[in-house]
Amino acid sequence: MVFGRITERVVIDDLLRGVREGRGAALVMHGEAGIGKSTLLKHAIDQAGDMTVLSVRGYESESEIPFAGLADLIRPVLHLLDQLPGPQAAALQSALSLGPPVAGDRFSVCAATVGVLAAAAADSPLLVVIDDLQWLDVSSREAVLFAGRRLANDSVGLLIALRTEPDRAPGLDRQYAGLPQLAVRGLGHEESRDLCRSLLPGASAEQIEQIYSDTAGNPLGIQELCSEAGRRESGPTGVSSQSSRLTQALAGRLDEMPGRTRRAMLLVAAAGGAQTDVVRRAAVAVGLELADFAPAEDAGLLLADDETVDFRHPLMRSVLNSASTLHERTEAHGALAEALAQVPGEAAADARAWHLAQAVLPPDPQVSELLAEAGTRARFRGGNLEAARAFEQAARFGTPATRPALLLRAARCWQLAGRTGKMIPLLDEALELAADPKLRALIRHMRGYVRMWRALPRDALAEMIDGANEVEKADAARASLMYADAAIAHFMVGEPVELLAATRRAFELSEGTEGVARLVAAVAYSGSLVINGHRAEGQKLLSAVVPRLLEVPPLPRAQEFAHAAFIAMWLEDYPLAEKLLDAIITEARANGALGVLPQALSIASELAFRDGRWRQSQAYADESVELAKETRQANVYGMYFVARNHAVHGRVDEALAMVETVTDITTRYQATGLHLQTTHTLGLLALGEGDLDEAIGRLEQAGRLPVAVHTKDQSIVPWAFDLVEAYARAGRGDDARRLLGTVAVDEAPAGCRSDLLIAKTWRCRGLLATGKAAIADAFEQALTAHDKLPMPFERARTLLYYGERLRRGRQRAEARTRLRKALEIFEQLDAPSWANRARNELKATGETLARGTGPAADLTPQELQVALVVARGASNSEAAAALFLSQKTIEYHLSNVYRKTGLRSRGDLSVLADAPG
Repeated sequence: MVFGRITERVVIDDLLRGVREGRGAALVMHGEAGIGKSTLLKHAIDQAGDMTVLSVRGYESESEIPFAGLADLIRPVLHLLDQLPGPQAAALQSALSLGPPVAGDRFSVCAATVGVLAAAAADSPLLVVIDDLQWLDVSSREAVLFAGRRLANDSVGLLIALRTEPDRAPGLDRQYAGLPQLAVRGLGHEESRDLCRSLLPGASAEQIEQIYSDTAGNPLGIQELCSEAGRRESGPTGVSSQSSRLTQALAGRLDEMPGRTRRAMLLVAAAGGAQTDVVRRAAVAVGLELADFAPAEDAGLLLADDETVDFRHPLMRSVLNSASTLHERTEAHGALAEALAQVPGEAAADARAWHLAQAVLPPDPQVSELLAEAGTRARFRGGNLEAARAFEQAARFGTPATRPALLLRAARCWQLAGRTGKMIPLLDEALELAADPKLRALIRHMRGYVRMWRALPRDALAEMIDGANEVEKADAARASLMYADAAIAHFMVGEPVELLAATRRAFELSEGTEGVARLVAAVAYSGSLVINGHRAEGQKLLSAVVPRLLEVPPLPRAQEFAHAAFIAMWLEDYPLAEKLLDAIITEARANGALGVLPQALSIASELAFRDGRWRQSQAYADESVELAKETRQANVYGMYFVARNHAVHGRVDEALAMVETVTDITTRYQATGLHLQTTHTLGLLALGEGDLDEAIGRLEQAGRLPVAVHTKDQSIVPWAFDLVEAYARAGRGDDARRLLGTVAVDEAPAGCRSDLLIAKTWRCRGLLATGKAAIADAFEQALTAHDKLPMPFERARTLLYYGERLRRGRQRAEARTRLRKALEIFEQLDAPSWANRARNELKATGETLARGTGPAADLTPQELQVALVVARGASNSEAAAALFLSQKTIEYHLSNVYRKTGLRSRGDLSVLADAPG
């Protein structure tokens, strides 16, 4: 019988009603032990009726076994795995030990979990129930929470119960962000009195009030104190805190048990909710019998069935541990380890290793080896966090000779699990113990790389460069890779000159080495050459390394693919950039490699922005930031690209807010290299809005940044050309000519393109020219260069300025031709401030036009993502796999796309992908 809980039951019933109507929902219920969360979950299951129900409970004994919870949860629907894309099915089978190990991204199983739950809900509504989430292994928890955020358009309900300390909500933890939460608190006064009377009919009013005061309405606490009062035939005395009162009551219950029963109960406490047969075998190992469990079961302290045995009240475990000696606890863990030695399978081997770790004192080479084996198994299955913990414990039990390598493996697994904050102490300890120069270099490399992203890039520079110097002779390949990664830190802090020196040294050291060092160094060096003004040399080196790069699998070398794509954009080789990015994104989507996608999508946003596919640019940037948020990855560049999209689309407040966020983050970490991009974006925003004073101020500020002074190629961030335009429009011709003289490009270096820089040079000359012939010649030269570029925004700006100058020269007919084309492009791109300027200029020529709108103007980011993927020929199921959504979600968004745009077929969607904008 459920006492009270009207509000909570209404919330659950509403969730179930929505699921039956096709509206997916999730709910995280949190509260202290015994507060009634499990009772509410049972209510939900009772109300589910003919819904399919998948349920699992987390057990402490399985919390270190990767994907143990997920395996139990989806066991009834494993026959649906064949409906998943091949790579996702393989990743899930690997994680659940149903197939061979598959090397992949830590989020592949998350993507597969979305697919299998959506498939399970295809025929009937699905309710997923998880109790004691705090004990569910972390890999399973990550997969379930990821799926819970992505099944809003499917008939899937996710109900989670999570134990928290009193007054502490899980909302403080980012892993629950975006999921509705419900705090489950104690029963009210009346409900508590009703429960007390049902349990203790003869209780006085004073007794009931004291019980309520001592428990704060905790139902399980009320049961315990009523039971105590009934046995002792006296009312409980007041105690200062609820937890101490309950602990005292449970300790009293424990004192009533025979000594052999307390030993049996201690086995249950050490097992943490283990299988019943394992506990029974452990009992035999220490000379106990099944009859020794009976008093605890008869008293209602133990709940046992053929599968599991555990305590009715969660606090009993801590009471037992407090009441036992170290020898008694280690004896219990040893007995469980002995029992598990007789159980076949990897899960039992993992659990045995952890029990042995609590049964003996370190060092112990055998225990270290068993824990390392458990870590290796977890790593092969994709359970990086569980692997990290196992290797860390293995190092604790290892010898001084084996400890450094185990600590390094633990640190690497923490990195793969996305918990880089755990790495530094382990790497520090490993470095102190390591004597081998190559091992020391690897440790210093990893430590520097972590500091680059976790702490201050400046600190990482010293770590990696000093370490590279130390190991140059012993391991040239490692030193080369360290210099190449140091170059990333130089880029982050905005040091182009130092960037060139580091990558040059990396390239020199990589000559003749084996492995990937030469490839990594070549990509890094080519980029630094371009940044420092050696455009032709950078182009030549990139052309030489790309064929080799395209021969290797893209996911393991995703960073090099992404960097090479960026360099190709600077060099205006847009087909190459698209080829490289398409290779990463396609593979990442197919394999559920969410750890790779945010960076690749952010760079794809830049490519789409440059070549005029602004809708796709926005979709890529939005997806990049959202995926990074869901997977808790740093993605400041993705945020910058979102800000830039807001700026050009006229969303001023959103642009300013996002730039402020990016600036705050980069300033805090002293990674100020990106300030050139953000300051330039603010200048471009002001330029589009016609605020010339603001534009000049921002662009001058950009030009004063050290990174701008030393970045010699304006194709990286063209702040100087935009400042020339602002000066010219503000009547500051001398300033404009002076600045243009320092950045003008009349021809490309031998063997290298720079059509954009040539076009910008001639556009600026057109703004500054005097005389109709000179103006026409300059702008026509610019348009000729634009003809070689797929960059409609830049072309439209040239046409706008050309039209403005023609109108002011009283050449209205010629002006209208240019301004109409500029307006058409700006409207297709959905650049309202620039379109308004073109429209106003047209009005000044005597012509008026109705305001146009783009076909995707009202689409949400996810609708746009779906439309663009389908426009490339993907079926609904393929689109679902690519975007880590369910097929119903794809269908839902597509119907909205057709309704909002007026398009009628999948073929028509190509207008969204192919047209400018």
